[in-house]
Amino acid sequence: MPQQSAHGFKFSANGHLFDSLLSVKVYCDSLTGISGSNLDQDPIVADLVTAGRISFAGKYGTHSVTPGQICIRDTKASWEFDCAPATRVRVVTIPRHLLFSRIRSTKVLNQAYVSDISAPEVRFLVNFLEAIEKTSNDLDLSISAQNIALDTCATLFSGMLSERTELGLQEHPNATLKAAKNVIEKNLDRHDLSPAMVAQTVGVSLRTLHRSFSASNDSIMAFARRRRLQKAHGELVRLGNTASVSEIAARWHFADASHFIRHFKSVYGTTPTAYLRNYGEASSEN
Repeated sequence: MPQQSAHGFKFSANGHLFDSLLSVKVYCDSLTGISGSNLDQDPIVADLVTAGRISFAGKYGTHSVTPGQICIRDTKASWEFDCAPATRVRVVTIPRHLLFSRIRSTKVLNQAYVSDISAPEVRFLVNFLEAIEKTSNDLDLSISAQNIALDTCATLFSGMLSERTELGLQEHPNATLKAAKNVIEKNLDRHDLSPAMVAQTVGVSLRTLHRSFSASNDSIMAFARRRRLQKAHGELVRLGNTASVSEIAARWHFADASHFIRHFKSVYGTTPTAYLRNYGEASSEN
């Protein structure tokens, strides 16, 4: 909603649209509103503020973007925005689907990325956009050049978003470990549970994930194996004499019954069958 002043409301936009890549310089007087329609075609938007201020408030936080700062956000989510009077901003938009093949997890889109223009990756993006403007006539004539520009911009966006998320987790290794264990717990019954799957879901590199488990003298699949064994043990006790060792082994993704029996014995000191027999005798005595 425009905020009328004594001189009226002023808005101007000047830029270029190359295929799905929009780069435009905007001047805006005081303005408040909501962006985002929860549609897949809503773009990823970068706002580089050069004068004034823009505030964004979303589900995962509030950000005030001042001159010399950039904010990258997913506009499929709902964002309340507030522009200060006489705000100047460089707006760049790309289709959100272009980021999906370039990011480890869509969770990186949950929060906005805010950084100073002094950051090397932001300076690179700004220089790239300036190069696009200088060669706009050539881009208008070449679909191939437009595709290259769009792919480059998508790669820059995804790199900044992914690096922010992974660095945050690396600074808090316990958070990485906790997130990974939660993913494992929720997927113990899946045959495709693997370090790569866990890393992708958490949104970190495989190396970072392995390092977080190593710091606690553990490994990803060793933890998964222990939890599966505990689940299998609980099922064995619950089913009692009706339990099938081979079926339980298969259900909790042990290679075969012999592997399950070996792991079970190493932890509980006896085979599943003997354990059940002893458990039954102890229960009857009580």
